[in-house]
Parts: sequence; structure tokens; C-alpha cells
Amino acid sequence: MWISIVVFFAFVALFTIGFRYTVVFATRMVAKNIERLHRTTESILDTKLPPKDWTEKWDRKIRRLGDGPGDLAKKERLKLQAKNHSLKRLEALMNYYKNSNLVEDEETRFIILEELREIGRFWNKNWDKVVSSHF
Repeated sequence: MWISIVVFFAFVALFTIGFRYTVVFATRMVAKNIERLHRTTESILDTKLPPKDWTEKWDRKIRRLGDGPGDLAKKERLKLQAKNHSLKRLEALMNYYKNSNLVEDEETRFIILEELREIGRFWNKNWDKVVSSHF
């Protein structure tokens, strides 16, 4: 009987400790994700360019291609995919700022969203200029 009680309390103690560390780990992961989002936003607002990690997949594929006529069409298609991907990521970033409680005030939220919208319009119209440094 006593052994059952000791085993039960040992199980509860181990479960509690495991749960606590799981919560700590999850909190750290969320904090890293939020920090990454804010650094990405800061980078975009400072440079007006998509982050390298948003376009590196297409950059690698484009660099592997040659200069033949078929390759030029593939390059254009890959640039269009990079543009669409970057615009979707930018839209997701804007949605984060629309719904986030981690923005100082509504005026700051408005300014960030307006600048991101303007950057999105610029990317949409002038993608070749935007990615000339990438590709």
C-alpha cells in the first residue's frame, strides 16, 4: 500500500517537473519567434528589401541556371515565385501587426502597417529593382 502511494507521488512529481520545463521551453520558443518577427520587420523597414532568407531558395536555383533561352524563361518564373512568396510573407507580417498586442500604441501600429503596405506596393511594381542585389 505504501509503495503505491510513494510511486504515485513520484509520478506526480516527475510529471510536474516535466510539465514545468515544457512550459519554459515553449515560452522560449515563442519569444524567439516574436524576436525574429520584429527583427525581420526592422530589417524590411530599414532596407526596403526582402530579407535574404525569404529569397535564398530561389536565389540558389537561379544561380544554378545558365544563360540559355530556356534558362532565361525559368529564371523569370523563379523570380515571379520569389516575388509572390515575399509578398505573402509580407502580408503575414502585416497581419501579425494588425492583431498583435506587442505594439506600443495604435499610432505606432498605423505607422508600421502603412510603411509595410507602401513597401509591398513598391515590391509589386518594381520587383526587378528590388531583387537586383539578390539575384
